[in-house]
Amino acid sequence: MALKVFLVEDSAAQRAYLAQTLMTEAKVDIVGTAETEHQAIDWLDHNADRWDVALVDLFLGEGTGAGVIQHCHDRRPGQSVLVMTNHAQNDALLHHCKELGADAVYHKATELHELVALLQRSTHQNAPWRPEPSTA
Repeated sequence: MALKVFLVEDSAAQRAYLAQTLMTEAKVDIVGTAETEHQAIDWLDHNADRWDVALVDLFLGEGTGAGVIQHCHDRRPGQSVLVMTNHAQNDALLHHCKELGADAVYHKATELHELVALLQRSTHQNAPWRPEPSTA
């Protein structure tokens, strides 16, 4: 069974690239996308049971990924929030994401392969989504 991924990314090009990569390599279903904090929160409010993984860019053109992460605080068991950023080497930022409720943080440029592998393992094992311990 394919994981259902909700993708929050403000860059249209990056969003398209990530969606294509995740669908092709990890065999996930992209069930929704948003480019702003407001759009993401609205989608989450109307689709609470339609996603397994929220993949959230931390820095958005309007609002922040931190607001989206915080909004997911009361997510159902089995749902996971994964963060993408170009600032993943910043320890204070990683700690802040964890405090807000992120399960893991990935650097867009250097850790996309690890993110794809994580999602791929869950899909290929045909098992319910179980987030691995955070790399943060």
